Amino acid sequence: MRSVPGDCEIESVIAAFDEQVAGSDYVPTDWQPGEGTDLEAAIDAGGIACSYGIQVAEVGGTILWAPASDELWESRSDQWKEYGQTPIDLEGFDEDAAFILQDGTSADEMHVWTINLLVDGIWIQVGATFLQTVEEAFGIIEAAIEATRT
Repeated sequence: MRSVPGDCEIESVIAAFDEQVAGSDYVPTDWQPGEGTDLEAAIDAGGIACSYGIQVAEVGGTILWAPASDELWESRSDQWKEYGQTPIDLEGFDEDAAFILQDGTSADEMHVWTINLLVDGIWIQVGATFLQTVEEAFGIIEAAIEATRT
């Protein structure tokens, strides 16, 4: 069975971020979600949002975890498609569905990179500014999924 993690200080998730960006840690954040955003939808559904990385360098990422009713997943999926996210099958993962957004790269940074997954009724969103490929995110995605096991 899976559930949303109870807090953000998840050692395996911190370690997965640290493998990509040395010195990463949990970054406490005072969330103030905008209307209609994924953040608002996740929190309203009883989820949490957690940022990890190096705060002073402004590099890192955020993971959202939320219980996903069929209604919530469908409404968010429709919006993601409108914003240019495309379905993806993550090799080696047993997700029920997944969408990815990749937009704009430079030598050092992916300007927009987000993946939304549905795993056994839990919506997981991983967003980061430093990833170039989905394969680079596999460790973080795996840790985010494992954090939902109860």
